[in-house]
Amino acid sequence: MTRQRAPVRAAVLALTLAGAHLAVLYGALHASTAHAVGLSQLYDEALASDAQLQSARAALAANSEELPLARAKLLPQLSASLTGSRQNTDFGGGFPASSGNSNGYVVSLTQPLIHVDSWYGYAQGQLAVDSAQASFAQARQDLIVRLGQAYFDALAAQDSVAIARSQKASIAQQLESARRSFEVGNTTITDTNEAQAKYDQAVSQEIGAQNDLAVKLAALQQIVGHPVEQVDGLAAGAPLPPPVPADINLWVDAASDANYQVVLKQLALASAQRETSKAKAGHLPTVDLVASRSRSSLGAAGAGNFGGNFGGGFGSGANTLPGGTPALAAELGNLGSSYTNSTIGVQVTIPLFAGGATQSRVRQTLALEDQAAADLDTARRNAALSARQAFLGVVSGLAQVRALQTAERSANTSLESNLLGYQVGVRINIDVLNAQDQLFSARRDLAKARYDTLVNTLKLKASTASLTDQDVLLLSALLSPVDDGALTALPQAPTVPHPGVAAKGAAGKLGRREVPGAGVGR
Repeated sequence: MTRQRAPVRAAVLALTLAGAHLAVLYGALHASTAHAVGLSQLYDEALASDAQLQSARAALAANSEELPLARAKLLPQLSASLTGSRQNTDFGGGFPASSGNSNGYVVSLTQPLIHVDSWYGYAQGQLAVDSAQASFAQARQDLIVRLGQAYFDALAAQDSVAIARSQKASIAQQLESARRSFEVGNTTITDTNEAQAKYDQAVSQEIGAQNDLAVKLAALQQIVGHPVEQVDGLAAGAPLPPPVPADINLWVDAASDANYQVVLKQLALASAQRETSKAKAGHLPTVDLVASRSRSSLGAAGAGNFGGNFGGGFGSGANTLPGGTPALAAELGNLGSSYTNSTIGVQVTIPLFAGGATQSRVRQTLALEDQAAADLDTARRNAALSARQAFLGVVSGLAQVRALQTAERSANTSLESNLLGYQVGVRINIDVLNAQDQLFSARRDLAKARYDTLVNTLKLKASTASLTDQDVLLLSALLSPVDDGALTALPQAPTVPHPGVAAKGAAGKLGRREVPGAGVGR
């Protein structure tokens, strides 16, 4: 029954391998046409496109106006007003009604002399500008960390896709080898089934890796503002920089003082203290220099028309009165007036009672000051914890990289041994497949450990507010668009012919069989 199904299995396997070869070919063509970009180029693009950084830049521009606004309360306040009206007058008692225009202006000047609350407000304005600058600097650092995290996440996903494709191609070769061995009777159907199961699993892993890569590239696109198809990888033999200085306590102390969150909370505490002083100044008097000049003009109340104007023309009304007008009305018809008033002096305002609002405001600001002090203490502790975690992440990452390098070499040696053992019959197909899994897993873990170490280096410097554009350039120097193939390379299978069933029977115990030399008798 098994022999009858062999041609069908062979046809299905051929179609499967053809599909695998087409997928590998498509991946190779896609990789060759995709344009890989480096970290420094993406950082330059992110500086102009990242939405969070643009928001922080706009916030900096807006909050920088707090100082001019606070300064304005200490500078002279000048105002002017103009008035114009029309007046209708009915004297009664036989006097004729009259009408006219009146005009005037008032110019006033107030120069604050003693306003304690305004001076504290001015100090708060300066603190607001400092806080805005610190927030923007932190946004620049956060951009570097976010971009670095997204970049190396995409690179790790890119590596996973390459490893999955290489693993699938290698399993396809083992599946073909198991099929041929089964057809000639050297192995059972178990080897073929195990290889087929491994191949199907590799296909599933490749699909998952491709999906994860698409997600990671989308996260990178969100930062730089355009699609990214491929990123540069670490150059062969690129050294991972250790933390300098190597003392964790120095990093923790620096983070407790220089971390941008700590700086922002320090500024918030200083502003809260000045807010308390400003509230207490509500009990103090204020002194202002005040000056004003005003002018008003009332037109003459002639018979039916005042006739005055802004220039103060007197008796400009209609002075020809109708006959029979009383003498008093005639006299009033010639009346017109213009007044000018100038004042200067010092105005003292003493607050006496505001319903308890001032005392309540003081209590409120004192409570907010305590809150700001607690927030500062929390920020110091968080900064120290972040620095400690990042430092340990770098140190342990370097140690993990060294350990995984050894594990990779061991896995490579194990795969070579299993390939040789499979050729001479002391290992079965599943042993080779498991050894391949172990090698690819070690390489995947090694690459991820390298990337995590570099990201933790960025986080460590960010915790002490020492992360700059220069660090991006130094990190970019470790990258290269050239793929040396070390991630997906596999050892070559030995060219030792399979001994076959007859050789198995003649050799006795398989574990004690003498391994023939690869080049003997050739």
